[in-house]
Amino acid sequence: MPSDQLIFTVTATVLVVIGLGSMAYSRNLIKTVMAFQAIVFGANLALFSSGLGSYSSYMSQTFVLFSILVGASVEAVALAIIVVIHRKYGTLNPWEIRKLKH
Repeated sequence: MPSDQLIFTVTATVLVVIGLGSMAYSRNLIKTVMAFQAIVFGANLALFSSGLGSYSSYMSQTFVLFSILVGASVEAVALAIIVVIHRKYGTLNPWEIRKLKH
């Protein structure tokens, strides 16, 4: 039976890989932000699982809490910028926005 720490670490790795793949192939800015959040969740899960069963558990949980707070504020700012981009260009495809800019 695998330990909880191993399960969390494998899940965190899968989240990071899926997030990186989604960011690479996304043609929508909202999906790109969602993929970035999947990477952040994977990093938070890895940080949380690194502190399981040790005396630094409270420290890792504190870092995860700060990371969640910072991640939420970054996501809110990114979505606000996406709304402005959509109002200005009328599309969320980054390739179309680059074409319209030139």
